[in-house]
Amino acid sequence: MRAMGLWLALWAAPALAAGDDLAEMNAVSRAWDRYAELVNANKPESADLLAASSFTHFTFLRDAALYASADQLRRLPSDDRIKAYLLRATQDEAALKKMDGVALARLFASKGWISVRSDEEDGPVSLTHVTISGDHAVSELGPPTESNFQFGPDFVREKDGWKYRLESSALAASAAFDQSATNAGVTSTQMTEFVLGRILEAEPPRLAVLDRAPVDDAAARIRLNEQWPDYDSVFRFRVEALWRKAEAEDGLAQLALGSMMLDENPQYVQRDPKQALEWLERASNNGNTRAAMYTAGLLMQDPSQFGDALYRRVLPHLQRAANASNGMAMVELSHFYAEGLAGLPQDCRQAVDWQARAEEAGVEHARNEQVWTLATCPVPGQRDPARALELARFMIERKDKLSSGELDTVAAAFAANGKFEQAVAYQTEAVAKAPEEYTDRKALAATLKRMKGRLSDYRKGRDYVLDYSMYEQAKAESR
Repeated sequence: MRAMGLWLALWAAPALAAGDDLAEMNAVSRAWDRYAELVNANKPESADLLAASSFTHFTFLRDAALYASADQLRRLPSDDRIKAYLLRATQDEAALKKMDGVALARLFASKGWISVRSDEEDGPVSLTHVTISGDHAVSELGPPTESNFQFGPDFVREKDGWKYRLESSALAASAAFDQSATNAGVTSTQMTEFVLGRILEAEPPRLAVLDRAPVDDAAARIRLNEQWPDYDSVFRFRVEALWRKAEAEDGLAQLALGSMMLDENPQYVQRDPKQALEWLERASNNGNTRAAMYTAGLLMQDPSQFGDALYRRVLPHLQRAANASNGMAMVELSHFYAEGLAGLPQDCRQAVDWQARAEEAGVEHARNEQVWTLATCPVPGQRDPARALELARFMIERKDKLSSGELDTVAAAFAANGKFEQAVAYQTEAVAKAPEEYTDRKALAATLKRMKGRLSDYRKGRDYVLDYSMYEQAKAESR
């Protein structure tokens, strides 16, 4: 018996796009290159390239250094927590209170506490692409991977030009820090003390000491909670860029946007399954093979809509995904060949070829699919009972682990080869096991009816040739 259904795993990641105004893109790149040059040389004037929001952020970090409790410090992303610790370790209360956001930005730059050096190259991090969306700009630090854009810092347009939002890098820098601790097999506390020691070129300070606020002020701690940075703003900027890319027919951006619309992310995109499908289908048509499988899965998820028009709409997406080595798409495409759907010829040999490829791609139940097709093919001259039983040997050797559907398949292979005693034995077990595996009573009833019909035939010495459409049966059961 064949398995019904498509695998559907929804993937979401905000993405960026091309096609923005070249002059503005170049202006952003120049602003970044100038900032990188200055900050990597420990020049305090690098602060002139920071956005006003970054000065507000530094002011918050100053207040965190003065007043934050240990719990508030731990709530900060790692990168900002280290910045607060640096201020506590090097500045007294009076000095901190005198500094505004600009002064703090200049301090961090002059001390070399911030930089944009590449981990892999001896030089600054370079932007490879910029997406402009109104007064916002989001950068990329490398070409897209198969499933992601490599997001970089973001920028805002102010009266005197494009400015870098330093706070937009906090989450990425923190994630890198946390991963480094994991890779090194140390705790976050140990890694933080180590990093502080390296930055300060001194004996690592104990966090137990730095966790104690210089000023015990409950009202100030409340204000910190009320002024907590909106770290998620970086994602909203990326979603703005994502829309630009998707509208410009970037398949990866369309995949990302469509996937987000299938999830509950109201802070970024409203859930809209209908529009999600439109974006995913456009992404597939633009050559994105991941979107192709998701599109096929969404289109085929409602059996009540099955019919020739739907099959023809699904087919190019299945073919695209199958040709990109998606095993589940191969299985579903094999079913289209087995039944002759969407204008394809009914061709069991083609079906088995795709099922064999699916097994090679790692789909475990593809062996069951091959045996069933070879044993029950209704196309004259294409049935191959001997090959079916040969492939079934692997299943027979692990009989105790077979599902009711797999037992049903092995029984059909035995019957096709005239081995009716074994066919009856396996089919009897299939009928007995089916109720344990079905929660849908209607589906169970239909399955048992077919299984018992085959069992009756085997007892009479008759083999089984496929006499129904899996898709039409699913449609009937959905009513």
